[in-house]
Amino acid sequence: MRATQRQAVLRIVGALMPTWEAGRIEAVTYLPGGYANDNYRFEYGESAYALRIARHPGADRRAEARFLQLASAPEVVAFDLPGGHLLTRWIDGTLLADSAVPPETAATYVRALHAELPSGVRRYDPREAIRRDLAGARKLARNAVLALDRLDWTPAGLRGCHNDLNPWNVLRTERGWRTLDWEFAGDNDPLFDVVCLGRGLGYDDASMARLTAAYYDTAAPSLLRVLNTRILFELREYAWAVRQIALGNDRAEIRAQAATAERVLGRLLEGREGAS
Repeated sequence: MRATQRQAVLRIVGALMPTWEAGRIEAVTYLPGGYANDNYRFEYGESAYALRIARHPGADRRAEARFLQLASAPEVVAFDLPGGHLLTRWIDGTLLADSAVPPETAATYVRALHAELPSGVRRYDPREAIRRDLAGARKLARNAVLALDRLDWTPAGLRGCHNDLNPWNVLRTERGWRTLDWEFAGDNDPLFDVVCLGRGLGYDDASMARLTAAYYDTAAPSLLRVLNTRILFELREYAWAVRQIALGNDRAEIRAQAATAERVLGRLLEGREGAS
């Protein structure tokens, strides 16, 4: 870890916790995987903490703060809402991304999470997020623009959702599953969370169908609706990535996200053409 990174950690922690002694902040470790923020683990006294340093201050974080009060969210120690910097207690556990999870188990988790989430905190509209991000990008794949124009998708129902429910944001602990990264949380169609988790877990079409059926039990949506929601999700992933690149966050993993989303999107669009 570079000296400048450690200095940034000391500066932000000092602002969040002014009574703490800088000399007692130890074992500072950079955590890869935070595409839009810089994340660190460190120890202070007998406890371990996670620190998020926001790269783009100024976003409205009030809704995120509300969702961070949930029992399944990390325990907040300090939150700079204007700056976006967040200090939480470290959670020991195994990332869901490092686990082999059958679709039925994943569905049980999503249903329990949705039962915990409040509605009415704010609205998250993936279509609007896609349009906003595509408008701010420099170079776009033609099939992404056409797919958004032609996509026939409206929410079948609204409830509190996470909206970034990839398995890198889920921890399996001795006390149950915990959920990280609540920046996108808000009312949306719950199917969006279902396909997000299935995609992150690498489910094929058959496993995705099992996941959807297990989540909805006897009221599963049509295959076409699931397919359109998967297309919507890939568009969101692609649009977010190309917007980040345009903002200067031009990292290899973000380019990989854009390329993967574009490739999967092409496959799903071919499948929709074949189904129509």
